[in-house]
Amino acid sequence: MLFTKVPAYLIDSENVGSTWTYLLKGDEKFELYICVTENAKSLNFSLLRELTEERRHKINIIECEPGKNSLDFYLSSYLGYLIGKNRHSSYTIVSQDTGYDHVIEYWKSQGYDVQRINTKPEKEKKHRRIKTVKKQAEEKPVAKPDSEIRVIKKKEIKEDEKQSFPQKSVSSPKVKSVKKKTVSAPAAVKSEGHQELLKRVLKDLEDNEIEKIKTYLDKVPEEKREDKNYIYRGLVRKFKREKGLEIYTQIKKELANYYRLSEEKKQ
Repeated sequence: MLFTKVPAYLIDSENVGSTWTYLLKGDEKFELYICVTENAKSLNFSLLRELTEERRHKINIIECEPGKNSLDFYLSSYLGYLIGKNRHSSYTIVSQDTGYDHVIEYWKSQGYDVQRINTKPEKEKKHRRIKTVKKQAEEKPVAKPDSEIRVIKKKEIKEDEKQSFPQKSVSSPKVKSVKKKTVSAPAAVKSEGHQELLKRVLKDLEDNEIEKIKTYLDKVPEEKREDKNYIYRGLVRKFKREKGLEIYTQIKKELANYYRLSEEKKQ
């Protein structure tokens, strides 16, 4: 039985939202791969209803882990996976992110039909740029037109003092030199430790839960401590998806401080 190859469209939902849905109204038959994270705002009820009513196209939802550029890596990897399967006649990445162009150029050099399209209207992007510039202009402080700022130099102050108070030449009396007593500075306030930092950030959790989190963080290899995606996945495995995400959201901004304070304590 012969298998007819159809084009594949890979959707970067974080980048183009739901602006790609007009593709569903065309006559071309294709297969969709929608890359999403759990924070995807574009998968609303209206879109889900439209997808479930669609019968001509095969639709796949690719769930990606959240994180900086995480979805981009998932999509690029999945593109290579599909090309290896050799199931499609062409491959189209739907995104306005030009970072995909390097991957596209590589596969083109290997003889595959790969391209990128941007479904976001130019008018919308231009409007956003104008709005951003306008907001920055409103926030910038503007000096009053009739205001005058004069910088008075130290030399001018001394000249004014001489004119106002003419000094008499008086021989200065001899003064015995007095040794200044050295006063020891007060002891420095003890800085916050890594355990205290964790308790402050996770103040709503029980002590035994905080201790479990501390034990996990301390076991993370040094070369992985800057990899927040690695730490997130570990928390999800240890505390389940919902609880792990909640913990990660609270501590992610303090991870660098936590490990810094931990190293200082060891020294």
